Amino acid sequence: MKKIMVLPVFLLVFSINFLFAQDNCFDCHGEKEFTRTLESGEEQSLFVDKESYQQSVHGEFSCQDCHMDAEGDPHPDRLEKVQCENCHEGIRDNTKIGIHQQLLLDGDPDAPTCSSCHGTHDILSSTDEKSKTYSVNLPHTCGQCHQSNGKAAIREPEIDKPYERFEKGVHGTALAAGNNEAASCNDCHESHTLLPKSDPDSPIFRTNISKTCGKCHEDITKEFNESIHGVALARGEFDSPTCTNCHGEHEILSPQDPNSPTFQLNLTEQTCAPCHGLLKLNEKYGFLPDIVDSYSNSYHGLASVGGSKVAANCTSCHGIHNIFSHYDPRSTIYPANLKKTCGNCHLNVTEAFTKSYIHANPASLEDKLASIIKEIYIWLIIVVIGGMVLHNFIIWMSYVRAKIRKLKEEETIQRFDKWWVIQHVTTLVTFILLVITGFALKFPDSWWVKALSTIGFTETLRGIIHRVAAVTMLLAGVYHLYYLFFVKSWKGELNELLPKPSDVPLFIQNIKYHLNANKNKNVRRPRFHKYGYIEKAEYWALIWGTVIMAFTGFVLWFPTLATKYFPAWIIKVSETVHFYEAILASLAILLYHMFFAIFHPEDYPLNLTGFTGKIPEEEAKERYPEWVKKIEDHSQNR
Repeated sequence: MKKIMVLPVFLLVFSINFLFAQDNCFDCHGEKEFTRTLESGEEQSLFVDKESYQQSVHGEFSCQDCHMDAEGDPHPDRLEKVQCENCHEGIRDNTKIGIHQQLLLDGDPDAPTCSSCHGTHDILSSTDEKSKTYSVNLPHTCGQCHQSNGKAAIREPEIDKPYERFEKGVHGTALAAGNNEAASCNDCHESHTLLPKSDPDSPIFRTNISKTCGKCHEDITKEFNESIHGVALARGEFDSPTCTNCHGEHEILSPQDPNSPTFQLNLTEQTCAPCHGLLKLNEKYGFLPDIVDSYSNSYHGLASVGGSKVAANCTSCHGIHNIFSHYDPRSTIYPANLKKTCGNCHLNVTEAFTKSYIHANPASLEDKLASIIKEIYIWLIIVVIGGMVLHNFIIWMSYVRAKIRKLKEEETIQRFDKWWVIQHVTTLVTFILLVITGFALKFPDSWWVKALSTIGFTETLRGIIHRVAAVTMLLAGVYHLYYLFFVKSWKGELNELLPKPSDVPLFIQNIKYHLNANKNKNVRRPRFHKYGYIEKAEYWALIWGTVIMAFTGFVLWFPTLATKYFPAWIIKVSETVHFYEAILASLAILLYHMFFAIFHPEDYPLNLTGFTGKIPEEEAKERYPEWVKKIEDHSQNR
């Protein structure tokens, strides 16, 4: 009987000691104000919430079960770190050392510990909805380090915002909605033995990814593993795509999401083209060299780019996860299956129709015929359109010659001297050369650049012409400034070119005149001086553009020198400014200056003043009456 009573008495005494032991700890650690000052001067809280601890998975344990050296009252100031593996031996005994464990072994101060993920005195079971390791809460727990400004992001900058991206994906949004069945971080990366993707035992190693995804997507994984991609990957062809190549890694979006790479309008360019658009990859596996281009230039491809959601894309013909070689009878593009595949969109499909649209194959009869016809049409276009241009140019030149003869017979006023004409012609020629050679660099694949390359227009030659033209234009600018300030006959020219308040009413009057010219014959034409607001605007736009293009051009020409005096961003900014200023200047010349130089009814077929310096007297009186009056007054005073 005495022996029978020993066990209950022992348990009672143990329980009382356990409760009293805990109470002794909470006498101090149960106070919220209980703190200590670290060597760094930082104040550290030593408060432990008794209720949270007792509700945790360790709530029935004594404090000293973990803090073994917490003996005495008071206990030592500095206690040893808690060794969780004393109890959790299974986690410690993993044959592989994970990334986190390796960081700990290396003594990395930023390495995550058990408490980083599980907590300290408030550890709950991973099945508890309040637990930090509960599937719904796990992304936030991992995100403490793996967010854009977290410790892991600083160490691994090549992995861009994994936490934020995961939150946007279908898995993250499902978890956020409370679906604890959705894949969380540990479903793909495992829990304690997190291995790098370069480790063959890692669940995110390239050949293991489909298996990892298959834990949830079993049927799809089976299809993929049997497909041409899955089989190639299994035999070690790492060029072959796996799940993440098409769907992404953390930010996996629904195929119905317009931002998803698997959205029907994005498939070709974002999903298939990154592999099948590579010439070397196509050559390696014997694919046709321009698979992507031949689709993109077809009706299906063009309609898809135009936003058609019914036009066939890559998966419409080849399948999604069940893609097979066209030699495989299971393939949707196997000859015997083509009628069914095409019939998904087209009615009354015939065998001939199934052969009418395939990817470009230079060896096929239809592509040979198409290539011959293409060559014929290219030469036809060159001859016919070139002939039309030559024909019209001859006619246009006849009117230019007629206008030159007429100018010789008329009374004229010398508007500009020969030096001004030289500057104008030099600027015209160099500007045209700069436009051609500049845009040739930016658009090397355009037809006109390819046409120039056939006659020896190489990149080296392009660069030389561009730089020579730029320097020549700048020299013409310096020459112009010299004449403005130091040549007596040009005295006052700069003052004439300066914008003045009087230009505003002249602008308004000019618009009124042309709006009412056919309605009210009494509307007066504005009385311009030597330069109207039109010429002034063009002149100062040229000055501004030249300065901008010169500065940015020299930065791009001598980038190493530029970065000695300017921040690194000067290169990229200069490149952007140079390009868009070139577009602005080209359009201004084409649409504005060319109108007044050629297409203006009073100037057609060409305003000759810029090439002769002379203007008919009657025209001058009509268009620049104040300037003519000034000349006449000056002549009379002499």
